[in-house]
Amino acid sequence: MAAESVVLLLKAAGLGLLLAVPVGPIGLLCLRRSLTLGTAAGMAVGLGAATADAVYAGLAAFAMGAAAPFIAGSSWLGVAGGVVLVAIGLWDVLHRQAPVVPPTLRGHVGAYAGVVLLTLTNPATVLTFAAIIVGLGLVPDLASMFDRLVFVAGVFLGSTAWWIVLSTAGGKLGDRLPAHAVRWTRRVAGAVFIGFGLFAILG
Repeated sequence: MAAESVVLLLKAAGLGLLLAVPVGPIGLLCLRRSLTLGTAAGMAVGLGAATADAVYAGLAAFAMGAAAPFIAGSSWLGVAGGVVLVAIGLWDVLHRQAPVVPPTLRGHVGAYAGVVLLTLTNPATVLTFAAIIVGLGLVPDLASMFDRLVFVAGVFLGSTAWWIVLSTAGGKLGDRLPAHAVRWTRRVAGAVFIGFGLFAILG
């Protein structure tokens, strides 16, 4: 890989990391699953988010923002995502704590797929990537198909790095917290999910 491609990969990884770090519903979901079900359960959520970030990075890189207005105009996506968040929140707040059973591989795959779909309901993400590509002068760096693929791979790797850190920290903390603290953490997270969901629906 040429030096220019390595630099582009590192830039894209940095962008993926910076976009993943801010606390939002997906970060909260990753942390909640890590605390209650272990690191692998949280990482399934993180990989789903990183995959969705890579999809939107690809849309921005290959279309250079041309598709952004059409995607952003799909307001029903945000409403659908908000409904899912409210449902998750209500489940956490109202459902009695069941015995913790580590998820199976099928459970991890289901969580991954669900988070990919949930994260893709935030169409503003593609606008963010398009603005970054243009604002940081990356358009010349994405002149070839290979460079665009490198950019998408870098975003995925950077985003994944953050989710590894968050899910690992959540898993280790969950092992140390008493059961009643984990239950209250889940209820608080549920209330925040409901808030995020209502904001998405009403906004």
